[in-house]
Amino acid sequence: MSIRTVVEGELVTISVDGSFDVSVYDAFKAACKLNMTETNRFVIDMKEASYMDSSALGMLLLLREKTAGDRGRIKIINVGQSVQKVLEVAQFQQLFDIERA
Repeated sequence: MSIRTVVEGELVTISVDGSFDVSVYDAFKAACKLNMTETNRFVIDMKEASYMDSSALGMLLLLREKTAGDRGRIKIINVGQSVQKVLEVAQFQQLFDIERA
């Protein structure tokens, strides 16, 4: 369970490894806060994520709120089947750009 962040100009890629749950809340929040600007775009890379729960949904909603609800500033990529199901049940495809693995 870890969060890795790579910044390339205005693109911030946050990679989730293992479970995306409350155990990574502080690291995820810190990565977002540290890199929050008026123009930065965020990519949440779920390639190595094996699990996602409701606390992760809340973290994504908080990030969306901090980016003023601008759908184009957040993309969730490399989403596996189990994580995709959680996102679909929550209807996050209406709030975020989501790309399957």
